[in-house]
Amino acid sequence: MRNRILILGVVLLLAATVAIAGGEQSKGAKMDPAAKAAQLQKDLGLTDAQTQQVKAVLEDTHKRIETLKTQGLAEPEMKAEKSKIKAEQDAKLKGIFTSEQWAKFEELRKPPKQEAKQKPE
Repeated sequence: MRNRILILGVVLLLAATVAIAGGEQSKGAKMDPAAKAAQLQKDLGLTDAQTQQVKAVLEDTHKRIETLKTQGLAEPEMKAEKSKIKAEQDAKLKGIFTSEQWAKFEELRKPPKQEAKQKPE
């Protein structure tokens, strides 16, 4: 009886750990603007001043998109407005980054290439 209770406790502990660890990431959560700016600083070699500017741009974009979500727009309108906001964000970021940083930023944004699956013969 004691062993069963111990095993049940261990199983519940593992299940809770998995649930907590997978929480936000499994839902497709994105980084907040400050974390994204810090990651870009590391990836692109941004100065502290550039990082602060990027953080401000990302925060503004985040606020605008959150506001947009509350407006109850139809899907096509929502996509069009989001695209417009993202294009404005890109223009601002391009003004902050050097040409080398912008090129690297563009590379980072590309989706990872999927390896071609070989067909069975």
